[in-house]
Amino acid sequence: MKKNFALLLIASVAALSGCYYDSFEALHPLDGYVNPCDTSLQSTYSSSIKYIISYNCISCHNSSYAGGNVVLETYDQVKSYGVNGKLMNSILRNPGYYAMPPTQPLADCQVKRIQEWINNNYPE
Repeated sequence: MKKNFALLLIASVAALSGCYYDSFEALHPLDGYVNPCDTSLQSTYSSSIKYIISYNCISCHNSSYAGGNVVLETYDQVKSYGVNGKLMNSILRNPGYYAMPPTQPLADCQVKRIQEWINNNYPE
């Protein structure tokens, strides 16, 4: 009987603890989140480009998993793909380039921000 009671108590505690609800913000704080489409930000790598790359590209283009042998973890790596034209051609989904990100295009404001960065000679 004591064994059944203990099992029932453990199951009740597990069930009740599984019903705990919290807000997304409390579970996943956005400390350091930067909206790269914020027009008050400059089109520099450190103020906006690295956030666009981090949220849209880095999961497939990192040193652990270099999709297409492309790594976009640092300023120099991202700049090199900007300089050779592959970054914008992929983002713009131009013929002859792999469309990136593959599932859906970047937001227009993000594309514009990256193009401004390139046009301004890749400010860090």
